[in-house]
Amino acid sequence: MIHTATTPVDRPTPLLARLLCPPGPAKDQLIIEGDDGVFAVAGRYCVTYLILAPGRVAVVDCGSAADLPLIRRALAKLGRAPAEVCFVLPTHLHFDHVMGVDLLARSLKTPVALGTTSLAHVRDGHPLRFPSGLTALRSLATWPMQGMPVFTADDWRGGLDFGFPWSHNRFRAPLLALPQHGAPLPEFSGWTVLETPGHADDALCLHHARTGWLITGDTLRNFLGGEWNPMVCDQIAYQRTRARLSTLHVSRVLPGHGPTFATPNGLATLPQRPWWQP
Repeated sequence: MIHTATTPVDRPTPLLARLLCPPGPAKDQLIIEGDDGVFAVAGRYCVTYLILAPGRVAVVDCGSAADLPLIRRALAKLGRAPAEVCFVLPTHLHFDHVMGVDLLARSLKTPVALGTTSLAHVRDGHPLRFPSGLTALRSLATWPMQGMPVFTADDWRGGLDFGFPWSHNRFRAPLLALPQHGAPLPEFSGWTVLETPGHADDALCLHHARTGWLITGDTLRNFLGGEWNPMVCDQIAYQRTRARLSTLHVSRVLPGHGPTFATPNGLATLPQRPWWQP
């Protein structure tokens, strides 16, 4: 069952996103099948996903300090206590997905869950690459497609140490090491952790095999109807990721940007946008 939820916080959808992004801006949305569920919270810079299980919640991505009240009100709307949140998980350490993660985790008194590559960066200083050159410039065109959000005062004060090429990503919340590629997501039956480098060295996806749901971060996006992301730091790694994900049963993509979208024919038929498109 898919339900486009009444917005937990009274906020307008960005005019530019409505005009320039064919599928429209991301929407708050509840997706349920049996005891499994996901709630999408349309945040300031990215979409936050709440993975729902009986008595447990995992928060995936939080791009801004401004998203904290949205997430708390979404939990309240779902009848979930903040204490049910087991961890906050960034899909990758880019600013638009991580600037609010540490603040949210500390406010909920819960750990930050990091994949193998993210954890190696945070603990050992292992460098992470970012899209660069002309590839990175393409991201400028997607900014108005998201409504041209600007940094809040809280993001300026506390968020700039997270998710930029110069950032040290010093989490003050406790850290939780996620299992390696192909292992179950702790505490959430049916969900699998997938390492999906390409857009980012540390990119993760989360796959629910029974329902076919795939939370993708920026590995996939929905600015133009649902597409592979042309902004990558490693083209070879991204091609391998595409090939691996295309073998999975995926019925619905839950991207980091744009609305969720159905994939009745799987991922193999999704387009790769030409170089001149954002």
